[in-house]
Amino acid sequence: MKVFTRDYRITGEFHPEWDAYFGGMKPCVLDIEATGLDRSRCKAILIGLLMRTDSGVRITQFLAENHYEEAKVLDAAMDYFEDNGAGYLITFNGCAFDVPFINARLDANFLGRQLKMYHFDLYRFLRRCTDMRERIGSMSQMSIENHYGILSDRGDTITGKESVALFDQYAISGNSTIEKIILTHNREDVLHLNRLMYLTLADVPDIHKALASYGFPAAGGRLSVRPKVKSFAKILRITGEQITDPIAAAYFPDADEPLTVTFNAASSSFEIVGPVSSHGDDLYMDISFIDHPALGNDPDRVGSYLILNSRTVNLVSKALSEIYLAK
Repeated sequence: MKVFTRDYRITGEFHPEWDAYFGGMKPCVLDIEATGLDRSRCKAILIGLLMRTDSGVRITQFLAENHYEEAKVLDAAMDYFEDNGAGYLITFNGCAFDVPFINARLDANFLGRQLKMYHFDLYRFLRRCTDMRERIGSMSQMSIENHYGILSDRGDTITGKESVALFDQYAISGNSTIEKIILTHNREDVLHLNRLMYLTLADVPDIHKALASYGFPAAGGRLSVRPKVKSFAKILRITGEQITDPIAAAYFPDADEPLTVTFNAASSSFEIVGPVSSHGDDLYMDISFIDHPALGNDPDRVGSYLILNSRTVNLVSKALSEIYLAK
């Protein structure tokens, strides 16, 4: 196995409101190359990872030199996540391919490890939570890059499919030119995905509403939270996933805390339901029983009440999820 690194001077934040949800969590952009799509028999032969540095970003790539080094590549990537404190993943269609493929191959190689952390799949986010599909049609990464005018900046000359045939040649010959072509394609994928995070998120008119639909992290990435206010029923319903260390617990409403809370360890899910009130067209929630630093001086808090909008719904939902997880 070979390891390659390259640094780029790219700085900034993905979105002005990003740190409200992801502050303190280090993003890691991930893209893999495999010998095919079938994770039961095909192998991961290259894993590319991008993380921030003090001066920009660094891309690290783990490349198998033949078809028998998959376990080395997988183990090296898992060590990388731990050693570099990766807090969450960023992929393009990684929910359907990259992450389940890695986990299947970890099992196939009897490595006793699983990749479990909050995962922001830009493809899934844009398709489900924005109108981009209606605006540009094709939702491939290269189509979106073309829409934002950065496709021509790519330095690669092949597709993922072509890299499979090239790796077969490389595994036999070790040819340095083929190696460079394969590495460049993977490196350009993670580099351009990182650029798309800046470009696409800036176009989202209400990032709070979009993240509520997708599911934002809480408790340092242990939870993925999806809140929804049901105005007719006058309730706030918070659902989500326990990503790591799932617990089982249940709480029922009483005079002090008017919430129904369920954490299900078997399904790694959770649900919190609480009452909201209305005054005209405005919705608000009594948060007098909630002790969380994020709610103390919020500009939309009036006394013991929080005026609900797309931002504050997420704020109180994150707070409640973290409080009950810790009980």
